[in-house]
Amino acid sequence: MRLNILPVAALRRRFVVSATAFVIAFAPLGANEVLAQGLVQGPPNIRDLVLGAPISAQPQEFQEFACGTNGGPPSLPISGFADFARCRPEASGLREVQFRYDDELHYRALAIRDELRAEFLQGTRFGNFGILASVLFDDSGILRGIRAVTDDRVTDDDRRSAYGMAEYVRAIYRSDGWECSQLPPAEGETPIGDRLVKEDCRKITENGVLITTEARLLQRQGQSLIDPANGQLRPGYFISTGRMEMYEADADGNPIYGDVGGTPVTPVTEIPPTPADPVEAFLVGAMNDCPGCDLAGADLKRRNLAGADLSGANLTGATLHRAVLAGAILDGANLLGANLNAADLKNASLVGADLSYSLLFLTDAAAADFSQAILDYTVVDQARFTGATMIGVQWRDAVGTVGTNLAGADLSGADMTRAYLPDADFQRARLVGANLTDVYFFSVRLRAADLTGVTALRADFLQADLAEAIFVDADLTEARLLRARTTGIDLSGANLTETIMPDGRVGQ
Repeated sequence: MRLNILPVAALRRRFVVSATAFVIAFAPLGANEVLAQGLVQGPPNIRDLVLGAPISAQPQEFQEFACGTNGGPPSLPISGFADFARCRPEASGLREVQFRYDDELHYRALAIRDELRAEFLQGTRFGNFGILASVLFDDSGILRGIRAVTDDRVTDDDRRSAYGMAEYVRAIYRSDGWECSQLPPAEGETPIGDRLVKEDCRKITENGVLITTEARLLQRQGQSLIDPANGQLRPGYFISTGRMEMYEADADGNPIYGDVGGTPVTPVTEIPPTPADPVEAFLVGAMNDCPGCDLAGADLKRRNLAGADLSGANLTGATLHRAVLAGAILDGANLLGANLNAADLKNASLVGADLSYSLLFLTDAAAADFSQAILDYTVVDQARFTGATMIGVQWRDAVGTVGTNLAGADLSGADMTRAYLPDADFQRARLVGANLTDVYFFSVRLRAADLTGVTALRADFLQADLAEAIFVDADLTEARLLRARTTGIDLSGANLTETIMPDGRVGQ
């Protein structure tokens, strides 16, 4: 009996496909250079900030700027460091701006399933500690302070060790020369088990920088890991925080706050005239439409291009990470190797566009039109194509290991040869006349989907939900339907030669 099982060979081939997509996607930057300088080194972080320097001297790659709340959640969203004057001064007179690290490389690593690098690049961190990072500007726009407070929005296990960030700070800024004080517990503060940490430390470095740390591990009044009413465990009922602040120090060891208490001086940025060249005008943000433009390798990360006309544009290798392209026109555009991770493509038109080797991890393309487009070798993990029009799309060797959603999409006439989309959702999708030769559709949901006339030679539907699916006149030669759910399936006129049926029998 022929079982037609392909996972080992298939997975090996899929890894090669994924690696190829990764290299092609990085081609404009040089794959070796990116691996050496990008995914290994990571984006700018809190240690790259420069005390006593103006905004122009600070890294510009941070994201999600907002006014800070002294270690609390972000408040008023702002456009960047230059917008600091919109933030209220705190008691020192300084204005706090909170930010997050750029997550583009983290998403790239997730897209290619490089778990080690994804972990290394994850989130806004100080060492292994998730933090709320912020800077403090004086009224002249000089960076006077740097603040890092552990982020409570992590797992309980990570939160439990958050107080250790203070010790980490003391280690990386040399363990000698620190003056530490053990504070007594306040009323109602109790240990966690036999441990209560309430320690403040300070140090002035050789360069005249004052660094302070705070560590807290305790329970406050009313907090208990065990619910006294029912004896059940209550995760998270404790305080565990770490905090670091850095300032330039004066001769007496006090922080230098600089020019405060007056009217903040917003940095004046001279607005250049709009370039005559449409490509230059587009790249500087003076216009959003650029049909037919050569934008190969352009960095359009987080750019709002909703409704933009980019039809026929050359966007080979472009970075469109988190870009907003809702309703945009990209018909006939060349997006070979483009990075569209987490981009918003809802209702966009990509008729006849070439997206081969592009990264579409967590991309939202609901109701978009991909008719006759080319999506060969794309990475589509957790991408959303619900209700999309994908008639005649060429989508060979696609890789989406988890969560690809194509519910209600129209894939009539699509060529999905060798697509690797386990656990994808095709419920009520239309795949009339599609080519599904050698696809790996393990545990996919094809409930009530229309697969009339499909060619599915050697297709693997192991444990798939095929209930009420229509396979009229389909060619399922050597396909595997083992343990598939087939209640109400319509196989009228289907070719079941050597097809492995749900119960293991082989079709004739």
